[in-house]
Amino acid sequence: MALDKDEVSSRVLDIAETLLNEGGAINLKARTIAEKAGIAVGSIYNLYGDLDGLHLAVNLRLLDRLAGAGMETMAQMQASKVRDTRERLLALARTYLKYVAANPQSWAALLAFSPTRIDPSRREDYMERLDGLLGIIMQVILDDKKLALDEDECMLNARILWSSVHGIVTNGASSRSANPEVETWRQVDHLVTVYLAGLERHPGRSTH
Repeated sequence: MALDKDEVSSRVLDIAETLLNEGGAINLKARTIAEKAGIAVGSIYNLYGDLDGLHLAVNLRLLDRLAGAGMETMAQMQASKVRDTRERLLALARTYLKYVAANPQSWAALLAFSPTRIDPSRREDYMERLDGLLGIIMQVILDDKKLALDEDECMLNARILWSSVHGIVTNGASSRSANPEVETWRQVDHLVTVYLAGLERHPGRSTH
């Protein structure tokens, strides 16, 4: 009986994601996945080329989910008629923190995954997903007409905020604070508040 390629692919992705969540990238082994999926090891390579290809596929799914969560947050903000830029940025940051907390090991493995390990044709998919996440942040900044920033400036500031919040979250995971979640949020709140105040103080000022 022929295997349903889509069903097998989905099953392999589910298993690979579970393994990543349980032990990070080192836990991603073709033989383990094949045994759990009830397929031959060669089937994994036929589907994804190699383990990097499989890891990439899991990463793309994680990025799609995060983007979906971000867009859902923005839809909720719109439905609630929330227009304040700070509140919208903090809502996105809160969504990111919640997502990372729910997927700690697989997200850490995603961040450690180097796009240079995959061929250029597949690398483009990866970069497009990252650009999509940045686009959500960029739109929030662009919507604030008081800032008078063009799209390039908004994207630059979106990259800065994304990188900064990511750094805080990453450092918070190894924090010695008695309550790292609270400390992480305090830092994120402070970052967004102060950064946005700086932009508001110099509307339209080029950051290039």
